[in-house]
Amino acid sequence: MRLPRSFQSLAMTNVIQKKILKVLLYFSPLYKYKISGDSMSPTLHNGQIVLVNRFIYLFAAPKKNDIIAVRDPRDGKVLIKRIKKIEDKRYFVLGDNKKASTDSRVFGMIERQDIVGKVWLS
Repeated sequence: MRLPRSFQSLAMTNVIQKKILKVLLYFSPLYKYKISGDSMSPTLHNGQIVLVNRFIYLFAAPKKNDIIAVRDPRDGKVLIKRIKKIEDKRYFVLGDNKKASTDSRVFGMIERQDIVGKVWLS
């Protein structure tokens, strides 16, 4: 059974709208992130939603004590950490809960290109 042309057109419109929305979200300056784990406790909690401003560091350099979203240099997974030290344009990042954190003590200092953006608490 073939759908009437009006239904086919409506279905195609929905597909196009979804693709356009995905593109807009990809290029959006804000990225919604759900905290997973306790590495940033007590500042951030497991399940908490934060926003990551992906464009802010185009206009200002990351600073010590900024909470950032960073790509783990080992596997590309996004982690939320705090900048503790800056040396030669490289960043040493730590979780606030050092006992439960995978951070620069494990994977070393990170490069600027590994920083996704600055975390805005929600």
